[in-house]
Amino acid sequence: MDIGEHCSFCGQIDFLPFKCACKKTFCMQHRSPEVHSCPQIDKVNSEKKMEKIVRESIDTSHLPSSKTLFPDRRNFKVELKTTETNPVTVGTKMQKSNKSALGKIKKFFEIRSKKRTEKASGPAKRMIEVSKLKTSSKGDSRVPATERIHVWVQVIDDESNLDKIERHPMFVSRSWPLGRALDSLATELKLKNLNNRTTDQSQRLFMFRETKSDQFEKLETSKRCNILKDGDSLFVVRGTEEPTNQ
Repeated sequence: MDIGEHCSFCGQIDFLPFKCACKKTFCMQHRSPEVHSCPQIDKVNSEKKMEKIVRESIDTSHLPSSKTLFPDRRNFKVELKTTETNPVTVGTKMQKSNKSALGKIKKFFEIRSKKRTEKASGPAKRMIEVSKLKTSSKGDSRVPATERIHVWVQVIDDESNLDKIERHPMFVSRSWPLGRALDSLATELKLKNLNNRTTDQSQRLFMFRETKSDQFEKLETSKRCNILKDGDSLFVVRGTEEPTNQ
């Protein structure tokens, strides 16, 4: 199969040859009539001149300008950004109704301590609970069994009824940063997670750990999961980082 043709001027093969009015074939470099001294140059120039006259004679004043058909991309980006960051929408409503993450978890522990009647479980009971936890916990299936830390997770959100919060058996990887663990838990529990996409503190998720009975600490997302241990109780809380003025 023949591919391309040889230039009549230089002899070089060209895969996109150009047929001139003089009926010869030329490469890209020598396609211009002036370059290859085309004997039909007067005819070619005359045709080009006629095309120019025809184009200039067409009245385009009644047609829309290119600016209306192709809006300025910079303006489009500005408008889009304004729409996304300045709505009177969910973010605004949440800001009004949301309390701080710290305030929510304090309230949760206050309610729980009033209702709790049983004493803290001993080592033997804790071992049984961890064993049951390991058989029912959920998480990213790609995490090897030897890397898993099994924890209880409770979610405290705007819609949460603080005296009836379900405990979820979950696992994370000991090699993960706590920030990734938080993202994984949010995915598994189908929580709306905007931590990497918003600066609105009221929509952010924070993670706390129960240290002793009715005592807790906020977990820094930059630390690693190896500070956790099997059977820990974690709390994923949505809200502002600092207490809001009520």
